[in-house]
Amino acid sequence: MRPQRHREGRSNPLRRFFEVWFPKAFAWVAVTVYRLAGDRRSWLPVVVRVSAHLAVIAVAIAALSLSHVEWPAQALSALSSPSTASFPAMPAAAEYGASRSATGGPALPQVVNIANRRGTGHSSPFLANAAVFRVAQPHTTIPERPRLGVVTYTVQAGDTVQSIADAYGLQPTSIMWANPTVEDAPDLLRIGQQVVILPVDGVYHKVEEGETLEEIAETYKVDVEAITACEYNHLEPPDYPIQPGMWLIVPGGEKPYVPKVITSYTGSVPEGARGTGRFQWPVLGYITQGYWYGHRAIDIGAPTGSAVVAADGGFISFAGWTDVGYGYLIVVDHANGFVTYYAHLSNIYVFPGQAVERGQVIGAVGSTGHSTGPHLHFEVRYYGVQQNPRAYLP
Repeated sequence: MRPQRHREGRSNPLRRFFEVWFPKAFAWVAVTVYRLAGDRRSWLPVVVRVSAHLAVIAVAIAALSLSHVEWPAQALSALSSPSTASFPAMPAAAEYGASRSATGGPALPQVVNIANRRGTGHSSPFLANAAVFRVAQPHTTIPERPRLGVVTYTVQAGDTVQSIADAYGLQPTSIMWANPTVEDAPDLLRIGQQVVILPVDGVYHKVEEGETLEEIAETYKVDVEAITACEYNHLEPPDYPIQPGMWLIVPGGEKPYVPKVITSYTGSVPEGARGTGRFQWPVLGYITQGYWYGHRAIDIGAPTGSAVVAADGGFISFAGWTDVGYGYLIVVDHANGFVTYYAHLSNIYVFPGQAVERGQVIGAVGSTGHSTGPHLHFEVRYYGVQQNPRAYLP
């Protein structure tokens, strides 16, 4: 009897499962399937979310598996460029670099075997055969292009002949020699003024009645071929006829420089009024225009009324108004071959024949004469020849 009871006791949980739990589980599954089948909107988001998670997990597993695989060169090329089959084969790095450099284009960088460079003696096929691609550059470089002819520029605030020339890649003299008003007063530019800009360095010449190409070439110290060969002149061979009133570009042409002459003090030199040969800055400020062929001085920008001092000891050889563009001017003779000019002043505190010391206040910054703003026009002349003041200032 005991063995029978034991078998019945062991079979009771199984019988209980089939009699109690299995019908309930089956009923729950049937109801759930019925609900899901009846309303797709309730289960579709769940399926989509589960599918997305499974896809991400699959990609991660694949990436981890492939990271330990050493790919041959053919497989690497296929992976790095899926659409390679639709394009012609790329030449080797050395051949590609040679062909590109021969045409002036950028050469493909050489592929370097890093393992061999480090001295390990092991050559990795991944590094040896890897394709090298140019890094994307988000900035565009605009190349300089030649101008197709003469253009005009409108002067803006703060412009100088030198700054305009730099902007167009020309010499300041080309701006000066193409504009008669600028040539007469290089320091005087007015906002809104129209300035002619040549496509090349040289002179812009207006043909006068009876002039010939030979005479024009001789005037500007060039060969006739320089004028006739200039494509901007549109001269027709073989006679290259010119007409009065037409404008010609003279590439490489030059005009002689004529310095401004000031009637200086002719009295006796005061005793002890002699310079030391060492110059100091005549005013505190900043350089607004440097030294060049048509502007043989430096302009030092400073507020109106700023003190101007003698750059070295000497005596005043001129102090007053000028009609050649300097405005109010002071000239200091240093009695050793050097003479310094201080132009565009608003006030003068010295008189001709007065001895002055190095650093003594002699005037005030202004904007008189041919000037577009308050600054000091400072010149250094040695036996009458204008020098670059920067060569003598500390």
